[in-house]
Amino acid sequence: MEKKIRVTVNKSAFDIIESDVQSFKITKNYLINYIFDILKEEKIETFHQDEEKKEIIQFNLNKKNKNIYYDILFENNIQIEAEFIRKMIYRYTYQSKSSRELFLYRDIVDRLKYSIKNRRVIKINFDDDRKTSILPFYIGTSKLELGNYIFCYDLLEDRYKNYKLSNFKSIFITQEKREWQNKEFINNVIKNFDPFLSQGKKIKAILSEEGKKILSTIALNRPETISCNGNIYEFKCSEQQAKRYFAYFFNEIEILEPLSLREWFIEKYRSALRIYENTKIK
Repeated sequence: MEKKIRVTVNKSAFDIIESDVQSFKITKNYLINYIFDILKEEKIETFHQDEEKKEIIQFNLNKKNKNIYYDILFENNIQIEAEFIRKMIYRYTYQSKSSRELFLYRDIVDRLKYSIKNRRVIKINFDDDRKTSILPFYIGTSKLELGNYIFCYDLLEDRYKNYKLSNFKSIFITQEKREWQNKEFINNVIKNFDPFLSQGKKIKAILSEEGKKILSTIALNRPETISCNGNIYEFKCSEQQAKRYFAYFFNEIEILEPLSLREWFIEKYRSALRIYENTKIK
């Protein structure tokens, strides 16, 4: 017989659970069971509940947790089941998203740390079934603490890369050991971690007045400004970062350099124009 549990939480915690289920491609049942499994014996202080709208989270204990559930309640002298579960949910949701990600991927993170310490090559299976082999150097967090990245050298692509932790499906630690090459570059990236590996890269662009307003407003993935001379800006920015960030600007920006990035934007706008020109609204 299934053990169903219903617990009332504040709306902010409920929304985080709902968001993480989507972001990390898991079910709510899996997430709450995982939280229970990891935190069931941790001494958690009571969290203050804000006076806000409440929502109900309902889930079924999986077989593993069900077998020990009542023993856990007894050993910890738990009188109110819902409060016990609620404290674990708040313990999870009151962390930053990057910390929640590290919590959910703790098994992979532990093995990554081992590989980094011991200079071991690892094989990665991504959630889209891609595979590669890397020499990992560092687990870094984005500035807004929205995600974690593995800074590494991809042996198949023969270049330095950052991979999102949330895209990892599984990893395998090989017996192959490799020493770090270009240690100065690696240490500089670690010291000034940037998910887009923009060190030593820059772009030049012209911003309109509206473009300047957008720049000051959108913080996510915003590159560092190197210089500003009137409407001409130089940014510390890789092409990958520029494609993500400046796509919001439309005609409020003109990319000047590098030429490859300028051509990329030209082709994107041309493609969009062709779609509008060739589509007739009935």
